[in-house]
Amino acid sequence: MDANGVTLSDGQRIETNTVIWTAGVIASALTEQIPAERDRLGRLHVDRNLQVIGLPDVFATGDVAYAATDDLGNRALMTCQHAISLGRSAGNNVAASLLGVEAMPYSQPKYVTCLDLGAWGAVFTEGWEREVKFIKDEAKAIKQQINSVWIYPPAANRAEALAAADPSIPVVA
Repeated sequence: MDANGVTLSDGQRIETNTVIWTAGVIASALTEQIPAERDRLGRLHVDRNLQVIGLPDVFATGDVAYAATDDLGNRALMTCQHAISLGRSAGNNVAASLLGVEAMPYSQPKYVTCLDLGAWGAVFTEGWEREVKFIKDEAKAIKQQINSVWIYPPAANRAEALAAADPSIPVVA
């Protein structure tokens, strides 16, 4: 792609000022080394503690975990919203397993989407039905906070990093 268009793999050139790229997502191919059940995206089936089903010493998180978010049948998506909470839970539960203490089951019933639409603003939805809650400037402000504050790790400070890893931190957006 360049400022005036896109050149396809067969050499065909399409002149345009706008290019919309859509792509699917799949789990890392590294999961193929684990002898366990996967969903159609290659994610490993895990229990509520994020242990791979049938492999009690193996945990999965983020984009490779096919994890229930609630008791209603919803599953974590391949998004930073879910990855952050999944990572907190998996880290806690791996440590709990090693220390022989009780794990904290993963649960993330709150689901939102926030789509930045450029100069127009953004759209913010809540719930698996994606009920629109905010649009334009108000939603754009939320999206900017998500991108600049919420999804980035704390500074290289041990106490802040450990505090941010707490799996009991509620998902606010």
